[in-house]
Amino acid sequence: MTKFKTTLLAMAVSAAAFSVQAAQVSLYGSVSTGVLYQNQASLSGSQDAANQESKDSFTMESGFWGDSIWGITGEEDLGNGWTVGFTLENEFGSDTGEMAGADPEGSVLFDSQAYLRIGNDKVNFAFGNIGGLASAGGDFDLLCAFDPMEAFVGVAGLGAFASKDFASGNMAVVEVTPMEGFKVSLMGNTGDDDSNAKWSDRDHYYGLGVSYENGPLALAAIAEMRKYDRLADWGANADNDDSWTFTVAAAYDFEVIRPSFVYQHASKTREFAAGEISDAAYNFDSFMLGATAPLGQGTLRASVQYVKGENDAVSDEEGSATILGLAYTYDMSKRTTLYGAAFYSVGGDGLDKDLGANETEFGLMGRADYNSVGFGVGLVHTF
Repeated sequence: MTKFKTTLLAMAVSAAAFSVQAAQVSLYGSVSTGVLYQNQASLSGSQDAANQESKDSFTMESGFWGDSIWGITGEEDLGNGWTVGFTLENEFGSDTGEMAGADPEGSVLFDSQAYLRIGNDKVNFAFGNIGGLASAGGDFDLLCAFDPMEAFVGVAGLGAFASKDFASGNMAVVEVTPMEGFKVSLMGNTGDDDSNAKWSDRDHYYGLGVSYENGPLALAAIAEMRKYDRLADWGANADNDDSWTFTVAAAYDFEVIRPSFVYQHASKTREFAAGEISDAAYNFDSFMLGATAPLGQGTLRASVQYVKGENDAVSDEEGSATILGLAYTYDMSKRTTLYGAAFYSVGGDGLDKDLGANETEFGLMGRADYNSVGFGVGLVHTF
C-alpha cells in the first residue's frame, strides 16, 4: 500500500511539472513550521474518565499559522469567456512529512479539496470534495475572510463555531455573480456514503450563502442544513431531526484598523468543528469580535470568541467557553511570513475545569481544549 501511494504521489507531481496543450497546469502549496508551547489545565469533577492532571508540552508544529499543503491546479480556455479547471489539494505535516488531512487512514490522496469546475465571469459550477460555505476552509468558503486568525492558532481560529472544518465528497456548487461585489452561492451533496444506493439512506448537506464586497465593506450571510438519515450510525435512540446553522458576518476596513464580527446559531447539530459525531443533538450560539491593524512592517491580529451550548434533550447539560487570540505576522518577502501567535481559552458550566459532584460534563466539546493556553512562533513559505 505504501509503495502504491508513493507511486500515485510521484505521478501527480510529475503531471504537474508539464504543461498540457491548450491548458495551464501548475503545482502550488505552502509550508508552515514552528514551535508551540501549550498548557492544558487540570480537570476534575464527577466523571473520572474526563479527569486529568495539568499538561505542559513543547513541540514542533505544522500549520499553527498558515497551511502546510500542496496541490495541483489547471485551467483551459474554452472560448467565449468560458473556462474549465480543476484543483487537487492535500494537507501534510511539515514536522513529520506525513500526509495529513481529515482521513485518518491516509487512503485519500487529495483530502483537503478535489474538484472540477466550469464557468465564466457570471456563473461557476464545481463538483467534487469541497468544504462547506461556513467551514472556514477551501475555495468556496465565505467565512474565513472575517477571522483575524484566518482559522489558525488552535481554538482561537474560529474554535467557537460548530460549522468549522466541515467538508464532504459528492458536493456540487453553483456560484452566481449578478453584479460586481455581490455573489450568491448554492451548495449541496448527493450523500456522504456511496455504499448506500438509496438517497434516503445517506446523510446530506445543503447550503445557501450570499456575500457582498464594496471597497472597505464586506458582508456575508449563510444558511446550512444537514439531513441525518443514517439512523443505524447514530444508534437506536438517535434523534434524526435536521440540523441547521445560520451565520452572519461583517467587516469594515478603516485602513488603520479592520474590525470584524461573526455570529452563528446552530440548531440540533451532532458535531462541533468536525469533531466526533454524537447521537445526541446540541444547540449553540457563537460570537466572534476581532480586528486586524498594520503595525510596523507587519499586521497585528486579535479576536475574542464566546460560545454557549446545550443538549437539545437534556436540560442540565450545558457548556460555554471564552477564547482569546493574539497574533503578529511579518512578511519577510512576498512568499515568506514570520509569525508569533497565542491563545487562551477558559470553559464554563459543563466545560469548567472543575465540575461539581452533580454537574454534567458537556459532551460535544473537549474540556481540555477549552481550558488551555498556548504560544507559538514559526515561518510560512508559499510556492
